[in-house]
Amino acid sequence: VASWMTTRAFGAARATRRSAVASLAARIGAPVPVSIGASFALDRGRGSQSVPVLPALLGAVVGVLGVVGALTFAAGVDDAATHPERFGQVSELQVFLGFNGEDFVPTDAVLDVLAAEPGVRAVNDTRQGVLESGRVDLAAFVLDPVDVPLPIVVLDGRLPTEPGEVTISSKSATDIGASVGDRIELSGSRSSGTFVVSGIAFVLEGSHNDYDTGAWLLPDTYDELIEGFKFHTAEVALRADADTEAVAARAGASIAAALGQPPESAAGIVSVRTPPSRLGELRQVQKLPLLLAAFLALLAVAAVGHAVATAVRRRRRDLAVLRALGVTRRECRAIVLIQGTVLAVVGLVFGVPLGLALGRTLWRSVADTTPIEYLPPVAAWALVLIGPVAIGAANVLAAWPSQRAASMRVAHVLRTE
Repeated sequence: VASWMTTRAFGAARATRRSAVASLAARIGAPVPVSIGASFALDRGRGSQSVPVLPALLGAVVGVLGVVGALTFAAGVDDAATHPERFGQVSELQVFLGFNGEDFVPTDAVLDVLAAEPGVRAVNDTRQGVLESGRVDLAAFVLDPVDVPLPIVVLDGRLPTEPGEVTISSKSATDIGASVGDRIELSGSRSSGTFVVSGIAFVLEGSHNDYDTGAWLLPDTYDELIEGFKFHTAEVALRADADTEAVAARAGASIAAALGQPPESAAGIVSVRTPPSRLGELRQVQKLPLLLAAFLALLAVAAVGHAVATAVRRRRRDLAVLRALGVTRRECRAIVLIQGTVLAVVGLVFGVPLGLALGRTLWRSVADTTPIEYLPPVAAWALVLIGPVAIGAANVLAAWPSQRAASMRVAHVLRTE
């Protein structure tokens, strides 16, 4: 019995010292610091030499995943907060032409002046009325470009190209229960009819409608359904490099001159569109993803730092044996640094793709519920820097434990053991 217990204890001790990772690294010819460092990072060990490897690995993965995911989500928020067109606002300037069926100015002359203005990308002669589809009210907008059409945000399908087609907004489609290709009944002040839904798109936000409630119609379809108009405006989209205020001032002066009005009357002719109402709500949460990223990074630092320090303390006997067998102080220091590097690499391998997928999934969910035009966000700087920062942080965390490992008193450790 005594012999059996002794041999069993001896076998358990050997099993504790054995490392599958170290054995694999040795078989492929890896240097001793690499094989032992990988063993410290990935092998839990047993008894008094056990190390919290799994929490460290999970902490590294969750930290990288959380940072990449949060920064990817933040990239989506920043993109939407700086691009009103994600909310369907594709015109930066607006000129008020008429109200309740009466135009105040010569419409054609004003539209021609706007279209010829440098910096203008597109001009749309927009008449607005009201339609009904069952119990759902729709703000109806005429799609009537002067030359180049407005860059309207189409979420599904396409804009109407024939009189029997209509494009409706996302919330209106939900309220009606219609999708692309369905036929819906529309009723206006002049007549009613059945029309094919050619697409789902955002409309222009106005005083009586949101950008996700309304419909786009061709001029013939509008005239068939609606008599006159409630509002008549010229919607002006600018080029990306254009100065909005400068173009508005020049266009106002040009319109005043074309109408024979004094120059001082140019002020206020062309107005700058205000940002969509929901854009302000989105800006209020811009800092939250960054705070979450900082918290998860701190979590990863704590987990990796604890694992490295614990490994040096609990496996000092193994390190002392290696030193006695000829491992130098420099190699002993490298073992601990490699342990931290391996933990960081594992976190990067699993955390980066999972974080990118998680961040995009969360942003798509927000885009669908807000709603916003969804574009896959990419936190480019985060993806470029996450690798060097993670590995650098792991080595910084391992610096002090590696110094302790290199400066340990070998004889004292072995005598104590």
